[in-house]
Amino acid sequence: MISKVINHKEKAESRLATEYRDSVRLIGYIRSLLYDANNLEQVFKDIVDNRWIETASGVNLDILGSIVGQSREFIDAEIFDYFGFFDNPIAQSFGTVDDPGIGGRFRIIGEPTQGLRQLSDDEYRLFIKARIIKNTTSSTPEEIISLLGFLFDTDLILFTDGNTSYDISIGKRLSLNEKSIITKTNIIPKTAGVRVNYTTNFDPVNFFSFKGVPGSLGFGSVNNTELGGRFGQLIF
Repeated sequence: MISKVINHKEKAESRLATEYRDSVRLIGYIRSLLYDANNLEQVFKDIVDNRWIETASGVNLDILGSIVGQSREFIDAEIFDYFGFFDNPIAQSFGTVDDPGIGGRFRIIGEPTQGLRQLSDDEYRLFIKARIIKNTTSSTPEEIISLLGFLFDTDLILFTDGNTSYDISIGKRLSLNEKSIITKTNIIPKTAGVRVNYTTNFDPVNFFSFKGVPGSLGFGSVNNTELGGRFGQLIF
């Protein structure tokens, strides 16, 4: 939700009678009176716009976390992947613009890579969303699809039900750290006594699949690569 800003100076000038619209002194006086009004308008806009999970940052995000019961502190910092140079065997590369699943994020100066550390704002948003799901879900298939879509901001979740398990494919290219959160933490809720397999993540627009999946594309051809869909990537 983005609120609309009112420019009080412009609004006041537009209401001047025609005979005063060329009065430099009167207009200057009005502008001086409403200078603080415009500053307050921006403050009120920030209060409204920066209280949502997707837009909040810093202490505002901490407040949202405290409301749902999710701390910013995280114990297993070593599950995350960071950018590094070739002489570090566990470091990740820069990655690419097209594929967030390649490359690690830059480490903040002084940020520990093991043990207890603070989640970054982007990581923390995902944990807050997951905590909201844990607090509200009944783990029906319909709820799982809807809530995973909310968690990863995608309209496409593929759910395959089995006897004692279910498979999930996510219609979004996930970053390495998003994959780590799925596979190496228990923050995302699941049905008790049922195994969940997070199998693939894929481009939600041009993805490959076999017959029966709406919106998917086939193999394509050697002569025209634009005919086929892009293969998904394994999550685990």
